[in-house]
Amino acid sequence: MAARKSGIPLSTISPKFLHANSTSHTWPFSAIAELIDNSYDPDVRARQIWIDWTRVRGLDCLSFMDNGEGLTRARLHKMLSFGFSEKKAAKFHIPIGVYGNGFKSGSMRLGKDAIVFTKTRDTMSVGLLSQSYLEAIGAQRVLVPMITFRRDGHNHVEDGGSLRAILTHSLFNSEKELFTELRAISAAGTTTGTRIIIWNLRTTANGETEFDFDTDKYDILIRVNISDKSNMTPESEYSLRAYSSILYLKPRMQIIIRGQRVKSQLISKSLAHIAQDNYRPSFLNKRVCITFGYNTKSKEHYGIIIYHKNRLIKPYVKVSCQCKAERKGVGVIGVIECNFLQPTHNKQDFDDTDKYRKIMHNLSIKLEEYWNEIRYKRKKEDPKCTVAIEDVLKVPDQVWVQCDSCLKWRRLPDAITELPDKWFCSMNYDPQFRSCLVEEELEDEEEDQKSYPKPFKLQRRNTKSLLEENIPESTQTQDRPALTTIQAPRHPAASAISGPSLAERSPLPLINLTAVSNSLRRAKQKFSAIETQMEVTSAFPVLSLTPPQELFSQTHWPALNEERKTLTQSDTLVSKAACGMMEGIESHQGPTTTAEETCERDASSGTEREYSSAAEQIIELPLKNEKKWVVHHEGHDDDEEEECNLAEAQQWQDELMELMHKTAEERDACRQELEVLREHSAALEDERNRLISRLESAGEEKSKLSALCDQLRSQLAELREQSQRGMEEKDDSSKLRTLRLNLSRLLVSFIPSLHLEHVDYNSDVIDTILIQSGTYKLYLHA
Repeated sequence: MAARKSGIPLSTISPKFLHANSTSHTWPFSAIAELIDNSYDPDVRARQIWIDWTRVRGLDCLSFMDNGEGLTRARLHKMLSFGFSEKKAAKFHIPIGVYGNGFKSGSMRLGKDAIVFTKTRDTMSVGLLSQSYLEAIGAQRVLVPMITFRRDGHNHVEDGGSLRAILTHSLFNSEKELFTELRAISAAGTTTGTRIIIWNLRTTANGETEFDFDTDKYDILIRVNISDKSNMTPESEYSLRAYSSILYLKPRMQIIIRGQRVKSQLISKSLAHIAQDNYRPSFLNKRVCITFGYNTKSKEHYGIIIYHKNRLIKPYVKVSCQCKAERKGVGVIGVIECNFLQPTHNKQDFDDTDKYRKIMHNLSIKLEEYWNEIRYKRKKEDPKCTVAIEDVLKVPDQVWVQCDSCLKWRRLPDAITELPDKWFCSMNYDPQFRSCLVEEELEDEEEDQKSYPKPFKLQRRNTKSLLEENIPESTQTQDRPALTTIQAPRHPAASAISGPSLAERSPLPLINLTAVSNSLRRAKQKFSAIETQMEVTSAFPVLSLTPPQELFSQTHWPALNEERKTLTQSDTLVSKAACGMMEGIESHQGPTTTAEETCERDASSGTEREYSSAAEQIIELPLKNEKKWVVHHEGHDDDEEEECNLAEAQQWQDELMELMHKTAEERDACRQELEVLREHSAALEDERNRLISRLESAGEEKSKLSALCDQLRSQLAELREQSQRGMEEKDDSSKLRTLRLNLSRLLVSFIPSLHLEHVDYNSDVIDTILIQSGTYKLYLHA
């Protein structure tokens, strides 16, 4: 055992740990996903990864090759060691790996031995992680032979022992074979990348490998799952191609399995009847987007598909409403990204915590709501339809395709059903996104965070409220129903948002005045009934020395007068709170200037305190009322009536407190939604400014183009004038040539010895000759 200089021993890892560590992957595809994640992470930045089956020296092997950045010697050593992870986020690309254990657990789950070939711009390295090698040498610790070849020729001298170990205990017995595998990385079209070969694959009880390479020559299948498959089993359970197509929520890397590219899909966009819902967990300050829709391939494959940091964790998880005998939610798929949960080490499940259980419970509620809304909408559109919506043939609502060059996703028209094997941005129907340089189109959840409308839920809530309001008065006084809360719409109209100052305004507190008014109305009915009963009772003879009217005025009337006064105060407080709230809403919606922002915040805080105090007084008044009534009837009612009154008062107090809690929750929800509206308003303002700047730049460009057009027009006019002058000059020159030719012929007729056959009549020389010849002729005549 090694020791430091200080004498403290170092911890070592036994070779048996390689197998023990791999048992965390109970499903072989989860081990393959670990190797794919290593190529996908931002520190590698691979654009493609090739997964294939091959045979080396008669052994079945799995090979993984990517065209990423490659690994230096130091990074390769950390990858072959345990617990080293230095992955960092790059731009919007969040790394998946956290623990520094994925390659070891994944590769050793697939086979006993693995060899890594990697190339960077300056070095080429080979590393071996082999259980067979450690067993052969009887190692007590995990040893990882590594060799590095530098392009400048300065190789490590200490790599001699590692080279001998690799050539002796791997599938490659010479340096030439090693260099052949390193050159295979360049076949991918890049000078850098990594290639992993795994052999001695895990086998089943009958001696066959757990993978089936023969049934489909373009896929890798799991033998056990193939034999047990049925219509209820999703294809991703036994097909690596199907599993890889949904491995990432938004794929940024192409996966090629056995020479054929996997058709990746945006799972949240490949559904029918898509609806966006929002959910805000109690332990988060922001809302989580949930996408619901119907599976367009098979109605038997449904449930929640949960991602974490863009990586698939749990596919097709059936929530409680889908597991009941009523078979609610059949065919419905929900897609959610839970970055706030902690996945297990094998990335196939989440830690079973209270947060996870709450999320699954609320997802069940949300999914059942979606199912009810879709059925309600279908019944409203076609009341005579008897076919269940899950039995109807469906097509995806949207068509998205990934460019094979830039790997960006583009949205196509919905009518397109067939696409070529390779698609590029230049083939886009939309000219706005016909270039790889243009950014991706914003998805629906990035554009709008609002939940889809829920008319069925609203109708059921209104029906429940009407039923409770129509309960007879006698039933209300004897068996008081629970107070209902009528929730106001949480999304204000577009006219309620006024300018960029909305982001500086504080949210209004929410008080359910309807429920409080209903409770006060029932209290009035109760006291009026008691007063009537007292008047009837006083009409009968009473055996007492005190007159009945005086007794009644001494005992009952003070209490009833006090009750009337209390109820009047309650009505006044409710009216005051309602008016104050309306004024607050109006002031909240109205435009404000920068100078008034401080006063507005103070006024809003004061209004909130006023609403809170009014609500507290409304609650306290009925309680005081009940206590006074008990005091005034202390000498006239029996103990049972007193206990009933106290219990009734306590029940009323509990109901009002519950109402206050619900009101506070609604107020918090409104605050959160107001924050969302503020962010949305700020985003719209930024977009408006951006469009204005683009408009201004377009105007400048238009003026430049106009000036250029004017310049081109003037040049064209000059060219036309020059062309016209050239034509005139050409006509003059042709006439002059004809004249010269006629004169020369005339001179030859007078002077036969004059030879002018080879004279150029286009030059000025002929003029001189003609003049001299004419002078000579005149001399002869003289």
